[in-house]
Amino acid sequence: MPGERYFAVRDRLVELLGWIDDFAAEVGMEAEAGEVGPSLGQPVLIAAIGEVNAGKSTLLNALAGSELCPAGPLPMTSEIRLYRHGAESERAEGAWVVDCRRPNEYLRNFELLDTPGTNARGSEHLPSLGPFLEHADLVLAVFTAENPWTAATWDALSRLSPAALGRAALVVQRVDLKQPLDIPIILGHMRDLSMKRLGRELPIFPVSARLALEAKRSRPVSRELWSASRFSNLEHFVSERICDSMERRQLLHDGWHHAARKVRRLEAFFDIRRRGMEDDAWFLSGIERELELLRDDSLAASPRVLVAALERYRAEVEVVVRRLRSKLGWWRSFARLLLGDRLAVEIEGTFAARMQEMVIGFAQDDAARMLSACAAHWETLRPRVKERMGFEPGACAVADAGREDVIGRFVAGLEKALPQALGGLRIRGVLDPLLRRRNRILQGFTVVGLLLLIAAGSCGLLGLSGLPFGLLAGAWAVFLLAGCAGWITRARVVAAYRERLLAGAGTFADGLRADHGEAIRVLFRDYSSGLIEVRRELAAQKAALQPRLERSNSLYIALKSVELEL
Repeated sequence: MPGERYFAVRDRLVELLGWIDDFAAEVGMEAEAGEVGPSLGQPVLIAAIGEVNAGKSTLLNALAGSELCPAGPLPMTSEIRLYRHGAESERAEGAWVVDCRRPNEYLRNFELLDTPGTNARGSEHLPSLGPFLEHADLVLAVFTAENPWTAATWDALSRLSPAALGRAALVVQRVDLKQPLDIPIILGHMRDLSMKRLGRELPIFPVSARLALEAKRSRPVSRELWSASRFSNLEHFVSERICDSMERRQLLHDGWHHAARKVRRLEAFFDIRRRGMEDDAWFLSGIERELELLRDDSLAASPRVLVAALERYRAEVEVVVRRLRSKLGWWRSFARLLLGDRLAVEIEGTFAARMQEMVIGFAQDDAARMLSACAAHWETLRPRVKERMGFEPGACAVADAGREDVIGRFVAGLEKALPQALGGLRIRGVLDPLLRRRNRILQGFTVVGLLLLIAAGSCGLLGLSGLPFGLLAGAWAVFLLAGCAGWITRARVVAAYRERLLAGAGTFADGLRADHGEAIRVLFRDYSSGLIEVRRELAAQKAALQPRLERSNSLYIALKSVELEL
């Protein structure tokens, strides 16, 4: 096919432009205002003019390699017929133009214009023909070898503009009917006429379109017929005319520059996206630093916050001490002397239970305080993320439904520290020796008092006058002393135990401090998980950008290869 090189480059450029347009639409890049791409797919228009029965239709058929145009010994073309690619149809376009569609591969790249004879009766079709000839890529003026000096065709050529005449060529048809020696004479005569009538010498091609069509339709192609048709020179001229045409070359260059401009816009688009992602990452790092500062402030405030825990601790100590004091009353103490004393174990269990309740309450209040601060911070952070990154981070991760879970983990973290904190007080077994010493004192008084009572009773039975009353008075005196001793020892035991517990307040706080700090870190880790979706979105955008950058680079390389072909 003529112009294969041109059409190969054109098709490659059209394909590349399609890829670039699809890619630009895929990534959401807006078109430039007033952007109009070049019409690269526009076929080459070849028009044939000449007198009636000059062989115009046969010439166009030979170019296409198929009988597109009706041809015969009698005039067959009475209107302007434009042959284009498509499903077979014919449609009138005005009074003198017929749009003829044929499923011929040649017509994908070439449009063929068949015209009535230049000497046909009437000239009503000429106004419609003029624009076609002025815009045709190639005008073939067809003459017959029997009569190459027909005036009507020369008159039609002389009416062409200089630009259209520069795209014209002369074709001498049916040279197979002439003697070989006659052909140079005919061509010389044609050159003289071209200079006289047109002021320039147009290219001249002697051909036999009938033999060329027969050669193309034979299978395999008949080299003998093709050589006899002398058609190869004309097709080579058509190829050169297409490839060397400034209009066509400019069209390809315009298409290439359009594609290059769009690829550069894509590169700039991706560069903006890449820099925007880098800015987003930096912005997100700043947000994370804010969270870290918020966490560090909470960690720094931990000793001060634990002071409140110490206040609770001291209050619980007073409660336990009051309970101990009530348990050390005379009658309860006397009952334990008879039934056994487990008061130390009971008081220690009470103290541990009260400490657990205290730690749980403190942890719940402290966690709620920090979660409220996190929720307030999130409300300031959320609109900033949405405005800067265009992404909705959602609700705070430690608010609403997640709040209780976070508080539960915070409480569990401090509860884990409770055994160690209580162990650090070293109060286990402290109360027991104090109570044993007291009990021994009370037991001594009780035994002496009981012995005096027994002695008084015995003397009474023996009838000893006066002595029983003295012994009874002594017994009551001993019991009174036992009561005083119980009151004094109770105060001493309570004071000693209270002092020991209060002295361990700092140790208790120290036992909580490490786990309190760890619980704060876990809480803020839960809080910062709200940014995970933002991080994922940013990572997804970066992951999607990389193959697009590679695709853009491949388009650039393909564009450079087309530039080399141009």
